[in-house]
Amino acid sequence: MKEIVREILDPYLPAIYKVLFAYIIVLLAVIADLWSGISKSKAKGIYTHTYGLDRTLDKLRKRYNLLLAFSLVDSLIIISEINPSNIPYATIGAAIIMCMVEIKSIFEKDEDKGRYKEAAKTAAELWKGINKEELAD
Repeated sequence: MKEIVREILDPYLPAIYKVLFAYIIVLLAVIADLWSGISKSKAKGIYTHTYGLDRTLDKLRKRYNLLLAFSLVDSLIIISEINPSNIPYATIGAAIIMCMVEIKSIFEKDEDKGRYKEAAKTAAELWKGINKEELAD
């Protein structure tokens, strides 16, 4: 049984290694962003809440769901021999874009992030003041 699985997977091992590398790079980028956020909080004397950690886990879930979808597309393309080079272009491209977003987040100023939070709070306050029944009519 082990030999059969190895025989089936052997031609695709280079592609599998590249996909795993993409997953690891995205994980490292998210961890770097988390570390940066915690460092910035400590520098300002702000206690890090579980909200930030929860957002990081949610971010990882979203990123890996998307990477999994691209990996499935790549695997279908590679298995059908449309792409005989065994290079998972979609997964690697998505991983590069995700890493660029994380790098931008690391270098983004906290003041800019604060503006987005204030806009969200303002929108929430406005929504509370709207009569939903009247809006439904």
